[in-house]
Amino acid sequence: MNADNVKEMQGLYGPFILTERVVQKIWFRQDFATQGLVTVSGKSIHVKDPGRWNLQEGPDFKEARLLVDGVELDGDVEVHFNVTDWHKHQHEQDRNFDGVVLHIVLHPEGRKLRPVQTSQGRVPECLYLMPLLNRDLESYAMDEALLELEQQDELEWVAQFIERPLEERLEILQAKAQERWQQKLRYAQQRLQASGWNGACHGYALEVLGYARNRAPMLRLAAKYPLARWASADVSAEERFSEEAEHWKLNGLRPANHPRRRLAQYVEVVQQQPQWPSRLSACLKRFPRADAELPTTVFRKMVGLPQLRGLLGESVFSGAFAQTRLNTLIVDAILPLATGAGLVDGQAYWVHWSLGDSPPAITRFLKHAGITNRLNPQCNGWHQGAIALFLERGSDASSR
Repeated sequence: MNADNVKEMQGLYGPFILTERVVQKIWFRQDFATQGLVTVSGKSIHVKDPGRWNLQEGPDFKEARLLVDGVELDGDVEVHFNVTDWHKHQHEQDRNFDGVVLHIVLHPEGRKLRPVQTSQGRVPECLYLMPLLNRDLESYAMDEALLELEQQDELEWVAQFIERPLEERLEILQAKAQERWQQKLRYAQQRLQASGWNGACHGYALEVLGYARNRAPMLRLAAKYPLARWASADVSAEERFSEEAEHWKLNGLRPANHPRRRLAQYVEVVQQQPQWPSRLSACLKRFPRADAELPTTVFRKMVGLPQLRGLLGESVFSGAFAQTRLNTLIVDAILPLATGAGLVDGQAYWVHWSLGDSPPAITRFLKHAGITNRLNPQCNGWHQGAIALFLERGSDASSR
């Protein structure tokens, strides 16, 4: 793995690995806001053709076609995490990069930077990608890992994983799930420390309802309007939606997941249960203690998991959320927060809880690997372990 082509980023529930290849794919697919692009020097830019992806020595993309301030410009494109990577890789001394007309950089850097230029002294235009992204970087990294997962039969490491003894496979996924749980718990504890129980529940709920694409505007609304403000009889979900009109990422979004719909659901919950975090706390205290080492089917029967889910869904959230979205809210927000607040030992519940929003490819992989079956059903813990495994292995494969 080339360390210059891999970067550790801070994600929603802890660090994740992002490869330069993912950033290259974002450019190649034009998977960002492409209207009204302006370079660092203030020139307008329109991408007619992002170029041919170059897998050999030299710039990342060849033969790109651009309109810069209305003038057509043909040439190469180079992609980096930071402006300074140009100098680290000594491109200014490499004539292979003399044709670069556009330098795509993920992160803006605040400090004064040494100008980027080719060996002939020409200065390429620079475009910062981060402010233009349609989604958070973690979801782009997840897409890359899932693409590898869809091609699992062709992945050498998947074959090697499946050839391991079943007990070893189970242990690996359990360890990866444990890592994911610890990340989520640490993040929940930070939220509790910063906002308290009510504020953390309020912010977390809106964040989960925003999915990966719209977490940021949902969090801004949570910060701007505390829980009590949402309980007012004259609160309008449409007005809340309009306040972030420029920031919602709606392309390809299913109607059921539209932020306008999710905001309306949350308004409904809060107006029916103005103190829903307090009610949630009381319900969580009724969760019985149980051994995480129990098989999933035994655990679910012993604690009465369907009944507990029904209790939260109806008593706390007034039946506003469908089961899959409710499961996601429980495993991504409620159980880590409840454990961080000392209300319940939520790890066992988190492991054995029913699936929330999870890629179908993960389900297929777990069956293919002999992890899940009729006696050992799909559950959140196995899925979290598999997701962590693919994020790790996908990064390794992409950076070779």
